[in-house]
Amino acid sequence: MYNVNNGWYNSAASKKFLEVDVDLIGNLTFVKREENSFLVNTNDYNNIRFKDGAMEKDVATIFGRNDPDIIALIDYETDQGTEALEVELPQGIDEGEVNSAPNVFLQASVGLIKGTELKVRYAPKINYGDVEKKLYGVGLQHEITSWLAEENKFPLHIAALAGYTKFNGFYDIKESGEQNTDQGIDSEMDTWTFAVLTSTKFSKLNFYGGIGYLTANSKTKFKGVYKLAEEDSQFQNLLDNYTVKNEVNGFNATLGANLSLGAFHVNTAFNIQEFYNITLGVGYRFNAK
Repeated sequence: MYNVNNGWYNSAASKKFLEVDVDLIGNLTFVKREENSFLVNTNDYNNIRFKDGAMEKDVATIFGRNDPDIIALIDYETDQGTEALEVELPQGIDEGEVNSAPNVFLQASVGLIKGTELKVRYAPKINYGDVEKKLYGVGLQHEITSWLAEENKFPLHIAALAGYTKFNGFYDIKESGEQNTDQGIDSEMDTWTFAVLTSTKFSKLNFYGGIGYLTANSKTKFKGVYKLAEEDSQFQNLLDNYTVKNEVNGFNATLGANLSLGAFHVNTAFNIQEFYNITLGVGYRFNAK
C-alpha cells in the first residue's frame, strides 16, 4: 500500500496554464524482516487446519518462504460428508527472502487555473517474476501561496494535494501445466493520500518536503480452478470464499530534491512511514498551448 501511494509531487510550485510535466517514477519500498511471515492460528478459522496437527504456524507472506513446506487442509461439505482439500501454501516471490518491493509508473501533471494542477498516473500490466500488477490514479494539487498578493516575496511555495491510486496485483501459484492458468492470489488496493507540501524557489536545484496522511484498504483472495487428483474432479471457486481484508491509516513525511536541466528534471525523495520508501523520477516539461 505504501509503495503505490508515493511519488505524487516533486515541487509545491504551481504550473502555468496548460503547462505539462510527464514523469517516469519509480518507488522502492523497504520491507521489514518481520513482514516476511505472519502467524496463522487455526482456531481463528472454521474449516482450515494444518496437516501435521499444529494449531498455529508462521506462514510466508509474498516476501518470505516456508521452510519446510507447509501443508494446510481445507474442510468442505459434500453429499458424502465432510472432505478435506490438501493445499501446499505458496512461497513468496522467487521462493526467496527479499527486503524491498519496486514499483514503476508514468505520471502526467497539467496546470489548470488559479494555481491548480491535475495529475494522472498509470502503469500497464507488468510481470515481475510470478507477480503481475497494474495501477492507475488521479490527483489534484493547489498552491496555497498563489493566494498571496505578493507571493513572489514569500520565500517558499506551499501547496495542498489529494490523490487516489487503484492497484491490482496477481500472484501466480500454479505448479504444473495441468493447473488453471488463472490460478493464484488476486489483490486489489484502493489508496488515498492527503498532503501539505512546500518547496524552495531557486532556479536549478530545489528542495521539497511534505507531511501527509494515508488511508488505504485491500482485498486479497484466491482465484482460479483447483483440481483434486484423488477425486478426479474440480472445485470450481472453492477458495473464492476466502478473502483477506486489510486497512491502513497513518502519517508519512517526505524530503526530496529536484534538479532542473532545461526542459528536463530529475528528482529523488525519501519517504518516512511505516515502510520506508525511496522515490526516483525523471521528467520532461512542455507547454500544450
